[in-house]
Amino acid sequence: MPIAMPSSMRSRSGCASAATASKWRREERGRRSRTPAVWKENGKALPRGSNPKKPSGKSMQTNIPAAASLDDIVFEAIIRPVTDELDGIARKLPLSGERDAAYAGFVSERFLISAAAGRALGFAEETERFLALAETSAKPQVVACLDMLTALTVLNSACVIALAIMPPQNGEDMLAREFIAESVDSKLRESGDPAMVEAAALAFDIGPLPIAIGERQCRTFMLASAEPAPVETMRPGVPAMFCVEQGFSLVAFMQDLPEVAALVERAALQLDDADRIACRIADGDHGHEALDRLERAHQGAMLLTTADLARACIYADLVEAGAAAKDRALALAPRLAKARLQSIVAFAALTGGVIGELANAARAAALSVQGR
Repeated sequence: MPIAMPSSMRSRSGCASAATASKWRREERGRRSRTPAVWKENGKALPRGSNPKKPSGKSMQTNIPAAASLDDIVFEAIIRPVTDELDGIARKLPLSGERDAAYAGFVSERFLISAAAGRALGFAEETERFLALAETSAKPQVVACLDMLTALTVLNSACVIALAIMPPQNGEDMLAREFIAESVDSKLRESGDPAMVEAAALAFDIGPLPIAIGERQCRTFMLASAEPAPVETMRPGVPAMFCVEQGFSLVAFMQDLPEVAALVERAALQLDDADRIACRIADGDHGHEALDRLERAHQGAMLLTTADLARACIYADLVEAGAAAKDRALALAPRLAKARLQSIVAFAALTGGVIGELANAARAAALSVQGR
C-alpha cells in the first residue's frame, strides 16, 4: 500500500494468505508499516527539515477515545456514505453543457489537495490503529472486522493516487503533494519493491518543485491529519475521513464496490474524446483563447481517464471478473498522453494487487475461524 500497508502483506510468496491480523501485527514489530515517517505534534506533521524531540506516547493528540482492543470500540450505528478520493475527482466533471467545455471546466476546478493529503495521513493512522487493536483482540473478533481494514487501505490508496492526479495550483498544494510523495517513496523503499518504487516516482514526478515557493512557506508548512466530520455535515459523493468507530459504514462500503468494467468503458470513451480534441488542436488554425480552451479540454479528458483507470485497478482484485477489466485498463493506459499518467495507472494496478492479497488473507482467516 502506498502509505499504510502492513509490511507482511507486501510479500508475494503466498504466505500472507494464511496470516491472521494478529500475526500481521506481530510481524510489524520489526518492520514499520507504511505510515508517513514524520514526527507529529498536536496531530500535525512537522515542517520538513525540523528536528523535534522524539514524541512520547502522549504527544499525538486526537479526539478519538482510547481503546485497548476492538472490544472497546463503540461503533457508530449510523451508516455514512463513503466516497473514495478518485470517485470524488470524477464527480467534479460538470454534467451539463457541451462536453469539451465540461472537460475544460474540470481542469479549472479548485482541488482541495491539502484536505486530500490530510485524509491520506488519517487513513494511514487508522490502519496502524486497527493493527494495534487487533494485536490485543480475540481472533474471531479481528476476523469479523477485517473488511474494515481492507476499506481503510482502499481509501488510503485512493487518496494517495488522487494526489498524483490532482493539478496543484499554488505553493501549499505543491508542498502537500510533495510531502505525501516523499512519504510514499520512503515507505516503498523500505519495503524493497523496486517496481512500486519506480512506478510511484514516475507517478508523482518526484523531483524539483515546478512552482516557486518561498523559504518561509516551506519552513512553516504543516499538514494536519483529517478527522471524521459530524455526521450531519456528511454529503453523498464527497470524500470524507472515517475511523474504526465508523466501521459499519466501512463494511457497507465494501459490500457495494464500483463496477470496474463500467469504469474502464467510461475511460475508453474519454480517451476517444481526448484523441478527437488532440486532432482538432493539430488540424485547426485557432486563436489564443480557442486554443487554450482546447488544450484545457484535452488535459481534463486525460486526467479523468487516468482517474477512472486507476480506480478500476484499485478495485479490480476485489470483485468478480475484475481481472479482465484490469487487463483492459492496462491495455488502454499507453494511450494516455504523458508517461506520468501511464505510471499512475501502473502504480494503481500494483497497489490493487496488494489490496487483493489483503482481502484474500481476510477470507482465509475467516474460513479458518469457521472451520474450528
